[in-house]
Amino acid sequence: MACEPDALDGIPLFTGVSAAALQAVAQATTMRHYRRNMFIFAEGEPAESFHFVVDGRVRVFRDTPGGHEQTLQVLERGGLLAVVCFIDGWPYPASAQTVVESSIGSVRNADLAGLVQRHGDLAWKLLQQFARRLIWAQGRIYDLALRSATGRVVSALLQFAREQGKQDAHGLLTIDLPLTHRELGQLTGVSRETVTRTLGQLREAGAVHWTEAGGLVLDPKKMEDWLQV
Repeated sequence: MACEPDALDGIPLFTGVSAAALQAVAQATTMRHYRRNMFIFAEGEPAESFHFVVDGRVRVFRDTPGGHEQTLQVLERGGLLAVVCFIDGWPYPASAQTVVESSIGSVRNADLAGLVQRHGDLAWKLLQQFARRLIWAQGRIYDLALRSATGRVVSALLQFAREQGKQDAHGLLTIDLPLTHRELGQLTGVSRETVTRTLGQLREAGAVHWTEAGGLVLDPKKMEDWLQV
């Protein structure tokens, strides 16, 4: 399905680029709708395109040698999938699967190469996204190497809240937590039981609470105190 320029509004990679660049991206983008639990691509497949989440939620994961799945990221609107493969040309390093019904935009790597050559503002935005991806990866390495199990869970929750949460007048952040306790444990390298215990401790300390609609409300200041635990 063709992509209209309006569908790209709010996608960080395309925010602030010229109208000409936005129109060119829209023309090069193929929009696809996926039902829940459908694969966008699988680990090891040739990476011929990069993708971005227009609507919905996508889980990125790898298979472990023991036959389990290791969740790496959960992305919502604006999240980029396999954009690094545009540079290195390697196969997809992980699998991407929808968590809910989702709309995904896809651009062939060959077309993206032409776009960044013709539109310098798009090339600059792409470099910014690479830098953010590097900072994110460095943060993950730090968490896994130096933080306690509790600190890793808290760090992941804060990251989700700052990226996807809605802030109220008191500075509290509300998110629709996109992961089960098991998936959050996979993401942070801890057991499901540790995630459940940590959330209970955070609730008792007043750092988090749940709304009647099931949203998770975080107090960033109190959460940061738990990063050192």
